[in-house]
Amino acid sequence: MSRELEAQKDQFLSMEWIGLSARWAVLMRYRWWIVAFTVLVTLVGYAVISRLPPGYYAEASLLLENRQNQVVSIEEIYGVDSTTAEYYQTQYQILQSRKVAEEVVDRTGLMMVPEFTADSGLGLGMMRTWLRNQMPWSEPARQLTEEEKRYRTRQRVLGRYFERLTIIPVRSTQLVKIQFLSEDPQLAAAVANAIGRVYIESYMEDKLVATQEATGWMRGRLETLKDNLRVSELQLQQFREEAGLVDVEGLLSLEGKQLGDIQARLTEAKSRRSAAESVARSVAGVAGGNIDQLASLPAINRHPSIQQLRRAESQAEQKVAQLANRYGPKHKAMIGARAELVEIRASLRRQIRQLVDGIEQEYQAASREESSLLAELATAKQNYQGLSKNESEYRELLREVETNRQLYDTFLTRIKETGVAGDFNEAIARFTDPALPPLVPAEPKKPLLLIAVFSIALALASLGALLYARLVDVVSRADEVEYELKAKLLGIVPEVRRPSSDLATTGYFDTERPEFGESWRSIRTALSLQGNNRRPMTLAVSSATPEEGKTTSAISLALSLQQVKKVLLVDCDLRRPSVGKAFKIPEYEPGLTNAVNGTHSLEQCIYHDAETGLDILSAGTALSSPLETLSGEPFEQLIDKVRNMYDVVVMDTPPVNAVSDSLMVGRLAGSMVFVVRADYTRVKLAKRALEQVLENRILLAGVVLNRVNKDAMQAQYGSGYDSYYGHGYRQQISTTEKCESAA
Repeated sequence: MSRELEAQKDQFLSMEWIGLSARWAVLMRYRWWIVAFTVLVTLVGYAVISRLPPGYYAEASLLLENRQNQVVSIEEIYGVDSTTAEYYQTQYQILQSRKVAEEVVDRTGLMMVPEFTADSGLGLGMMRTWLRNQMPWSEPARQLTEEEKRYRTRQRVLGRYFERLTIIPVRSTQLVKIQFLSEDPQLAAAVANAIGRVYIESYMEDKLVATQEATGWMRGRLETLKDNLRVSELQLQQFREEAGLVDVEGLLSLEGKQLGDIQARLTEAKSRRSAAESVARSVAGVAGGNIDQLASLPAINRHPSIQQLRRAESQAEQKVAQLANRYGPKHKAMIGARAELVEIRASLRRQIRQLVDGIEQEYQAASREESSLLAELATAKQNYQGLSKNESEYRELLREVETNRQLYDTFLTRIKETGVAGDFNEAIARFTDPALPPLVPAEPKKPLLLIAVFSIALALASLGALLYARLVDVVSRADEVEYELKAKLLGIVPEVRRPSSDLATTGYFDTERPEFGESWRSIRTALSLQGNNRRPMTLAVSSATPEEGKTTSAISLALSLQQVKKVLLVDCDLRRPSVGKAFKIPEYEPGLTNAVNGTHSLEQCIYHDAETGLDILSAGTALSSPLETLSGEPFEQLIDKVRNMYDVVVMDTPPVNAVSDSLMVGRLAGSMVFVVRADYTRVKLAKRALEQVLENRILLAGVVLNRVNKDAMQAQYGSGYDSYYGHGYRQQISTTEKCESAA
């Protein structure tokens, strides 16, 4: 027993929420409401869709040129680079720009077309205005001026224009399709063509305006450059006149050449002066002007005249020596030779004297020449520096003149180019396929719209049914017992439209409604298959709340079991006893309370119903404290006694959530059959009751889903449920009853 209780408790806590099958069951339960809503919405949608005006799509194709054949390049002026990837995206946006739209609206007269000017939201607008005026804090509506009305109308027309315009680029091409939707096919074609023409003309106009603006700006700038050029040329000419320059570059080169020559001569003079100074110092160092010492000086000895006289002296000496060997001292030849030698030596001395005097003079002359060249070099440098300064100023003024002239020439050339380019206006695009008035409307696609309305209505209705079933939070179907209550289902009992008093005792045997009795026989079989067919079997029958049919269920269960076993039906609902009333047992008859208190014997308290053959122990005399009676030892002894007398004891108990009597009886019985009324019992209340049952360690034999409507029964057992019980079952009921009784 404890293992079965633990298993039921774990199952109660672990099972998940309703799955797809449960949702499908909900949809089947409310299927007629779903169908009615879907059909109603579809009919309304059909009425609205059938009145929708036709819409015609006119389509024009443009070829966008990405290379304009221009005479000269002026892209820098106009600012359009057709080589970038964003070029075509920019053109698509220009086609949809407000500037193009306003021009198209004016050209095609859309401001006069009711299709675009009509206030389609008039009803909603009037309602909103009325509600705003009814508010206590609202201010009276301001009267619009004619200009404001025109502005609002124009904005409405532009808004509907943009709604109906579609720009479709053709992939991997330079083509773009312009589509426009209108109720008038002629108007749709006219607007589509007008968009292409306005786009082309707008580009030409913008290009012309940009060219004119650029030309005007460049002309103004050109005048300024012209003035700057004149001023710079005048300054250059004035500088030339003031500096007395004819050819500053020639003069500077000449001065440079002269400066170089002077520098070379000065270097040579310094060399000569240095050499003369050295010789003069050597001559001045000879003491007393000794001729022999002077003659030995290298500077004197290397002089050509001295060397020539030295050779003549040597020759004369040789001649005297030769003659001396031949002649005597007084020979005429000897005398002549000696006289020649003396003369040569005298000439040598004179020449040495002259050289010494010449060396001094040469030194002084070299010094004077050096001083003169130094002065000339200083003057030449000063003149060259002056010319260099003039050249710098000259070149600066010349550069300014050349720069101004280049700017002037550039702007003059650009003005001429712009003027030529402005006269050459090639279109940025051209029509490949102008729009033609369509013959067949493109919108609305009424079949698709109707299908969409039907689908949306069906989806909304289904969603509403699921939400309603979830929000009402009641148990409606058999599978919800397992998913919501986490409990085992014994069976389902159909709803029978009969008085409750008659249903309790005669419903089980009613041949007009055989499905009621058959459902209880199925429940009896389910209980037998659970292994509860051992003797004795004690079952408590209860529910979560009143009015769920627990008494009728207890009687029907007892009647079904009584056909195969010996059964005692005990009314343990001492607060509101109903079993005795169902079997029309007089209130003065003794019952359970009398047997427990010992005022009567058990045999005196048991009532035998002759019609059904069922033994019944009614509630008996009313007591002020039913719980004390049911929880006392006498009641437990009484139950033990009847268990020995009967195979099955079925006890009708109060609702679990109302009082705790049912829990006391259930613990004594050991197992309980829990009754849930379909579409009535709240899931929360049923869960709370089942939790109390399990917490009190009462074995839950199962749940009976009571008073299930016809739709739910068909969803559970199939569409042939009614036909099976309605035809052919009545003829076999007696035989079936006999077989079951025999079992």
